[in-house]
This record gives sequence, structure tokens and C-alpha cells, in this order.
Amino acid sequence: MRDGIREKLLDSIPELKECYEPTVPDKSTEKPYAVILQGSDDKQNNPTSYSRGIQIWLYDKRLTFNTLDSLMEKVIAALDLQTITKDTGESYTCVFNGTIGDDVIDEEWDAIARGLKFNVIALHEESESYVDSWVGAVSNYINGLINIPVYPEYWVKNFAVPSVLCRVLKTDLSPATLGANRVMKTIRCHFVSRDKSMANKFIDTVESQLIQDTKIPLDIADRRYLTISSIREDREADPFTVGQLSVDFFRLENIKRKNIPVMNKIYGRGSIKEE
Repeated sequence: MRDGIREKLLDSIPELKECYEPTVPDKSTEKPYAVILQGSDDKQNNPTSYSRGIQIWLYDKRLTFNTLDSLMEKVIAALDLQTITKDTGESYTCVFNGTIGDDVIDEEWDAIARGLKFNVIALHEESESYVDSWVGAVSNYINGLINIPVYPEYWVKNFAVPSVLCRVLKTDLSPATLGANRVMKTIRCHFVSRDKSMANKFIDTVESQLIQDTKIPLDIADRRYLTISSIREDREADPFTVGQLSVDFFRLENIKRKNIPVMNKIYGRGSIKEE
């Protein structure tokens, strides 16, 4: 992973002399350069497979912080929400999470330094997973409202920005009648954009229309719909790993019973009269 990030930085930022492991540079190392610190994997039940924290430290001569400002902007542009693919075929993206404390002045090394935080998010193959029919219905519905790519279940290679991801968070099944169950699923929606205000605008549009419609089509030909039970949002949630909008949908589904004898005859008494 570090090799892919290193190559991406050096290819994108010609003024960087090199990108090192933490133990390599010393006070005589030619500047400007970068150092990559890699954290441990955070494996979760989310659409990313894993999330790994990294730090990228930028070092330059002790002249002006304007050079660090410029380098920081270029590092963010090179990594933030960009797809990186390793020779092994593994793909991932980096999400910028801000700077690390204050800038550092090292008089002994005659250097100034700034740390940047990123999360590295693993990406999936497009054909990697089965798409739940409810997730497919919600994805089509959202795409029709805001006309940006909507991905079912997992973030995939070469995902677009802005875009949305929809996935099943949980499923509940309970008896409703003698012949039907009440099925409820919570669909989590992730809205990703480089502009947070744009992501919030997409959330506003989708949430408002869901409230107005109360139902969305599951299978129009068979007249099957998903009914909205409740909607919750958290606009400060991580858009990649957590998602900002949760919608509870439900529908009644007939119970399929096995080994029930078929009714052959019906007996009755009396007569039917017309009035």
C-alpha cells in the first residue's frame, strides 16, 4: 500500500525529492521530501473491507510555510478520493482527514514539517457481491432523483465522485398475519462528494422526496412497493465507512408453506339466492 501511495505522490508532485519510510531520512536528506507512517487495519462490517489510517509528513527547508501550504494542496489533490491500484490488482482510495497538530520547526535539521492524516479505504471488484433487490430498488430511486452514480452494497474500483452507495444495514422479520410476514430492512445511504455542502444538498433532495412519496417501487410490473417506516440522518458521519442517511423500509410478504395437502373438493349446503 505504501509503495502505491509513494509512486502516486512522486508521479504527481515533481518537486518532491523522495518519499521515505520513517527511519530513512536524516538531517542531510535533500528537501522537500515526504515520510509515510502506516497504521493498522481496522476491519469492519462496512462496504470498504478495511480502513487503515496513514500519516504523510512533509519536510522542507526552514524558510517559509508557503511551500508547505503548496505541497499540502498537491498531496491532497493527488490522493483524496483518487483510485490507486497496486500491481497485485488490489485497489484503494485515500480520504483526507485534516492536519496533525501544529507545524513543526526543527532547528537542528534546519527543517519545517507538517503532518497530514488520511484513511485508506479498500475498494471492491464490480462483480464481487450479490445485490439485494431492495438495495437495487433504492439505488434506482436515488439515481432518478439526483442523477449521479449510485453503487449497491460496496465501493468499487474507479468509483465516481460525487456518488452514492446504498447497502443493507440490518433485516428484521416478524409475523404480521396468518399468511404473511412483515419484512423490514434498514438501508444505509452514503453520499460522497469533495464539497460537503453538495453532499448535504443531495441528502436534502433524497430525504424530502422520500417523505413526500412514502413508498418507492420494488417491482412495478407486479405492483410491489417498499413502504417507508422512518428516516434518520447524521451528516457528520464518515461518508465512506458509516453513511449519513438511514431509511427503514417494510413490506408484507406471503408465507410460503410446504407439504400442505391440496384441497380436492368443497362440500356445502343450502343455496345462493339473488336479491
